[in-house]
Amino acid sequence: VELGGYSGPESDNLRKAISKKKEKEIARHRQKFIDGAVKNDIERNVATNIFDDWEEFARYGFNKSHAAAYGTISVQTAYLKANYPTEYMTALMSVFYGVTAKVSHYAANAREMGIEILPPSVNKSEWDFAAEYLEDGKTAIRFGFGAIKNVGQGPVDALIAAREDRDFKDINQFIRNVDLRAIGKRALEAMVKVGALDMLGDRSSLLTSLERLIAVSTSHFKAKESGQISLFGEATGTSDKITLSPGAEIDQRIQLGWERELIGIYVSDHPLSGYQKVFEKIRSHTAS
Repeated sequence: VELGGYSGPESDNLRKAISKKKEKEIARHRQKFIDGAVKNDIERNVATNIFDDWEEFARYGFNKSHAAAYGTISVQTAYLKANYPTEYMTALMSVFYGVTAKVSHYAANAREMGIEILPPSVNKSEWDFAAEYLEDGKTAIRFGFGAIKNVGQGPVDALIAAREDRDFKDINQFIRNVDLRAIGKRALEAMVKVGALDMLGDRSSLLTSLERLIAVSTSHFKAKESGQISLFGEATGTSDKITLSPGAEIDQRIQLGWERELIGIYVSDHPLSGYQKVFEKIRSHTAS
């Protein structure tokens, strides 16, 4: 505007042409700008040099600006991955928790780095993936509830609030502390299928007893809300404890199929793990 006598819109058109590397459009502006600059008492060779600089910049400016930005991010993320690998991979998986392919890719990458991937747990999991610090000094990544299909934020918030930073020791403590009405059958079933309640009972028994667990929990919380003594009768010293009904044995392949379907990867095991020793004996090369 000041050098070539352009209007605001005209100068913006030139800027767009330069940023998008539109050679023909840039060429159309050359004579207009130089003539306008000369009218503003700028020597023609100076005006020509200025426009030449812009043309040159159009060839590399976009690439240079992106190289600088991505270069900075690359250095920062490389530093984090090298020095805080578990925390970095945990954050990365949390960002993409809804994209199964990416979660699977990053989980495999974490395992290659020696970081264990732990299954979802009603005692340990948060909504996002979480870095977990184990007693042996190692670190691991705990699967977040947000990565489980059919499990929404509401049920998870209710569960975490009821947990109050303590572990559930058995199924009875779980159903009388967590209002299963807030969790819902669909979400609870998904949690059971991916192993989030494995410490409270086997998956088959939990699935067989699902309706009863929800019914007893509902009755307990309704009684509690109305001020009545609960079914568990803690005030009277009596106790009505649930005993899980034994369910039909579930083939491991089916359980792994649930994990694959609901969280996108195999966590507790892998269908081919039993053949690893055979593979080791017969392979001649690895893909790498």
